[in-house]
Amino acid sequence: MILPDGATKTFKPSFAGSVKTVWNKVVKDFLASKSDWLFSTHDDIVYVPETLTHLLSWDKPLISALVFMRHSPVIPHIWQHYEGRESYYAHRIRDTRAWFYDHQEYIRFGPFVMPEKPADALVEVDFTSTSCTLIHRSVLEGMQEFIHDEWFVCDSEETGGGEDRRFFTYAKIAGFPGYVDRSCVAGHVAGDIPSSAADFIMWDNVSQFNGTGEPEIKGLETDNPMEIK
Repeated sequence: MILPDGATKTFKPSFAGSVKTVWNKVVKDFLASKSDWLFSTHDDIVYVPETLTHLLSWDKPLISALVFMRHSPVIPHIWQHYEGRESYYAHRIRDTRAWFYDHQEYIRFGPFVMPEKPADALVEVDFTSTSCTLIHRSVLEGMQEFIHDEWFVCDSEETGGGEDRRFFTYAKIAGFPGYVDRSCVAGHVAGDIPSSAADFIMWDNVSQFNGTGEPEIKGLETDNPMEIK
């Protein structure tokens, strides 16, 4: 991993165990240090050496590489909240598809970083995966007013589920919206093959041909998305 000039890194593995217990201890240890940035990466993610410096170049306190689901459907791990007769989150398929068709040189296999990043590569999101996310310490400190020392908690401690929605929701409440850099793609590994932008476009083309790809894929239905424990 390429570091900015003068920077040093400390590797802190979060061993198998409860997200609520292990991950939050990592954050506490980080805040007790003099470090400025926490780079959260999961063990099923691969990225190119320039990923960290590329994300830093946007000067955003909370920013992620674009990650796609590792199993079919290979859709972007970018979620948008919809409020109407029902409240739910859905994957942002249509605008992600349109962006890649506007920037076809970014339709590639595997992880990559495009050095000439267009301004519209950066998109604000309701939440995304924390599997390749750069977090400034000010975000974690700001969240403490609302979550105390529980930055990471699964949607359900009984049945599991992701920790991402809750994290990004409280970060936004604290004044730190999340962003995704679409010119920086991290591969999401299933077996030996990481999913990426080209896999998404191929899935989308097949879905369109079969007439199954138009509706957004919904999930995480909730009566009130802000009532998160």
